Formats: sequence, C-alpha cells, structure tokens
Amino acid sequence: MKKRLAAWMLVLALGGSLLATAAFAGDKADDTVTAEAQTGTAAETPADPAEKAAQDARITGEATAPVAGEGITTGGYNPELSVRQPDPVGQLSFANLEKQVRENNLSVLALEETIQSVEATDYSKLRSELEDQLDSLEDMSDGIGALMQGLGTVEVGPDGGFTMVQDANDRLTQLLAGYVLGTLSSSKESLEDAIADIRSGMTQKKAADGIRQLENGQDQYVIAAESLYVTVLELQNTKAGLERSLEAMDRTVQEMELRYSMGQISALQLQQVKSGRVQLRSGLDTLCSSMESAVVQLEMMVGAEITGKMTVTEVPDVTDAQVDAISYEADLDEARQKSYDLYAARAALENAEEEYKDAKSDYAKNTYQRKSAEHKWQAAQYNYEAVVQSYEAKFRACCGAVKDYRQILKAKENALDLQEATFRSVELKYQQGTVSQNDYLSARDELESARDAVTTAKHDLFTAYRTYVWAVRFGVLN
Repeated sequence: MKKRLAAWMLVLALGGSLLATAAFAGDKADDTVTAEAQTGTAAETPADPAEKAAQDARITGEATAPVAGEGITTGGYNPELSVRQPDPVGQLSFANLEKQVRENNLSVLALEETIQSVEATDYSKLRSELEDQLDSLEDMSDGIGALMQGLGTVEVGPDGGFTMVQDANDRLTQLLAGYVLGTLSSSKESLEDAIADIRSGMTQKKAADGIRQLENGQDQYVIAAESLYVTVLELQNTKAGLERSLEAMDRTVQEMELRYSMGQISALQLQQVKSGRVQLRSGLDTLCSSMESAVVQLEMMVGAEITGKMTVTEVPDVTDAQVDAISYEADLDEARQKSYDLYAARAALENAEEEYKDAKSDYAKNTYQRKSAEHKWQAAQYNYEAVVQSYEAKFRACCGAVKDYRQILKAKENALDLQEATFRSVELKYQQGTVSQNDYLSARDELESARDAVTTAKHDLFTAYRTYVWAVRFGVLN
C-alpha cells in the first residue's frame, strides 16, 4: 500500500513539475518573440548617423548644426536650428510635433517599452536557462521510467518460477506515467527546437523583425499626428472663410430688410435670405465643434493637457529647391531599402520558399503536400511582385503630386496677385466715393478668399512633400 501511494505521489508531483516547466518554457519563448507576435517582419541595419543626417538635411532642407548668430524664435520654425525651441503653453508648432509625439504619446511610449524589453533579452542566458529546463525534463523522464519498471508484485508460480503481477492500481499508475512521459517528450522537443533557434540566430532575427514592425507603428503615429495637425490648420482656414461669409450675409440681410421696408421685395424673399443665414450659422457651429474635436485628438497624440483650446502655428513653406531636389530613381531606391511593407512581403516569400524546400525533401513529387507547398510558394512570389509594383507606383505618384501641387500653388499665387490689384482699384474708387461700401467690402472678402486659397494650396503642397519625406527617410508610404 505504501509502495502504491508513493508511486501515485511521484506521478502527480512529476505532472505538476511538467506543467510548470512547460509554462516556463512557453513564457521564455513568448518573451523572445513578443515583437514578432505583434508584427512578423524584420529590421534592417541602421544607417550611419552622419550619413542619415546629411540625407535628412537634403530632403527636409534643415541644417545639421546650429548656425552661430541666428535669432531664436520661440516655437517658430527655424530651418537653421537643429535644436528645437519649446513652444509656449497651449501652443504647438510643427517643428516640435514629432518630438512631442515620440516623447509623450502613451501608445508610442508603450511600443518603445516593448522594444526595450525585446532588446534587453540576454540570449546566452536564455539558452542556458532552457538547457537547464531540458536537463530537468530528462531527469523527470528517467525517474518515471524507473517508476514504471518497479510497478507490480513478484510472485512464485506453480512451476517455481518468478512472475511480475500487477493489480488495477498498478496498471492505472503505469497508464498515467506513460501519458506524462509522452507529454514530457513533446516538451523536450519544443525546448530543443527553441535552443536550436537561439544557436542559429533565428530567435534573434525574429526579435529584430518585431522591433522593425514596432518602430513602423511608432512612425505611423507620428504621420497621423502630422496629418491631424494640417487638418486643424485647414479647419481654421475654413472657419475664417465661413466667418467672412456670415458677415457678408449679415450685410445682405440688412440690405434686404431695408428693401422690404421700402416694398421692393416680398416677405418670402426676406425670409429666404434669413433662412440662408441660419444655415450658414449652423454650418459654422458644426465646423467649430469639429475643430475642437480635432484639437482634442491632437492634444492626446502629443500628450498635452486635454482642453480643446490648443493652437497650432503655420507649417513651413516648401521651397522650390526642395521640390527640384526630388529624384524619382535615386529616391525610389532609398525608399525601397527602408520600406517595411516590401520587407514584409519579401519575408513572406522567403518563408514560403523554405516551406517548399522542406516539402520537397519530406514528400514525393506527386503528393498533395508537396503540390500545395509549391502553389503557396508561387502565390507568395506573385504577391511580392504585386507589392513591389504597387509601392513603386505609389512612390511615383507621390513624387508627381509634389510637383503638381507646386504648380497649383503658383497658379493660386498668380490669382492672388490679380485679386490684390483688383482690390486696390476698388479701394481707390471707394475712397473717391464712386463705389458703395458693400462693393468695397465684397472686394475685400474676395481678396481674403484668394489668400485662403493660397494657404490651402500651401497646405496641400506641404502634405504631399511630407508624404515624400516619410517615404525616403523611413520607407513609410501611406
């Protein structure tokens, strides 16, 4: 009875140890591929800092070192300064936007901590720990094997020979021990594979894959913040236009009320004009609400206090020199080398090729397993080629959009010059008393509208150029 009790306790103890060991091994494997589980692609060797700074300066037009004697404008964009100046409280400049997002956005910080966690992994120590666990599993297997051999009772048979007799409890214990041995064998194989992956560098590569994906995720947050920043500027621009339209509508209502009092228009016509003003006022209120929501989102993205009151400054102008420096062929090669999307497609192709090679060695030529792996490999090739074509087409369109928006801006600036000349003429006539005040105010509104059109064109050019910058600097092309 004591023998059977000891056997049961040993099986249960070994089973509990097995579960703990399997969980430990699983946790270690998960730790090494945390980033891979979230992503699944690889990092590339970082560029030389000096080379990267020089390239960024060519793309963005920013100097790589401060210029002595230059004035410093708080919160302003000064391309001669490499060290940004802090913005006043409640204000955000584009020059400081990326820094604010990377240093204060909670999601970006969480991704950074994950990156640091993966980078902190000591693979030599991890391999040693896994090898210790493998030794423990082997000791368990030996112990259970000895237990199984000792089960049963030796009895003397009628012929005087010795036989091993097992009762029901012995057989049940042996059955459970066999199950535990099978599970131990599976766990040992998993540990052996994990150790082999560390030795070959596969685990380290997967971790680097994940880091690249996480860094790409951080870049996406910055790009989203830049897009939202320009959106807020455009909403401000649109708001100014609606406010001028509302002022013009007020003048029209005043005029129509006077004409109604003189019997020149009907009550219905006056009501229609007033209804138009109500609709315009409603549109302005809706715009203000949308702008406040956008500001709140931007405040969240830069980690600022949520007030809905933060203001943003104008984005820097894109110069002709920056646009002329765009070289599709040279810049495409740079963007392709840094593109995460292209690397992901290439990694998928390589994985499919490895699976096909394994199938060729494991299965006969006409088996369905080998044919299936071959078709998957071919599909991965087509997919990679499609991703490459799509990326190149998007980048070509990106470069073309910058130049197209520049010519649109030139046209808007030309129209503004004409409108300024027209306004000066109307202003002179108004001073001479040959045109009415309403005509003068209408000409002024048209001038402001032309200025708003130039501002919008500048925003469009800036957005297109930033898309190009992100593609060349980081391979990100949205």
